[in-house]
Amino acid sequence: MIGKTVWTTFGNSAIRFGTVIAEDVNGAWTYVRVDWVDDSVFEMDRQRVIEMRGDDRYSDWYRIDKVSVFDKKELIKTVNKL
Repeated sequence: MIGKTVWTTFGNSAIRFGTVIAEDVNGAWTYVRVDWVDDSVFEMDRQRVIEMRGDDRYSDWYRIDKVSVFDKKELIKTVNKL
C-alpha cells in the first residue's frame, strides 16, 4: 500500500486526497498513515476540536477500509470529460 494514492471523505462534503506513507497490521486489520494534500479544512476542524475538548479525537492511522485507492491519471481523465 505504501505509495498508493487514496481518498476519503470528511464531514458532509469534503474529499481528502493523499499518498500512503506507512502501513501497520494490528490484529486482523491493516492501518495506513496518509500524507494528505491541501487538507486545511480538516486541519482547521482538528485544531478547533483540540482547543475545545483539550484532546485530539482524530488518529493519524486509518483502517484500510476507511480509505479508497485510486489511479490519479484515470481520475483526471474522467474529470476532464465533464
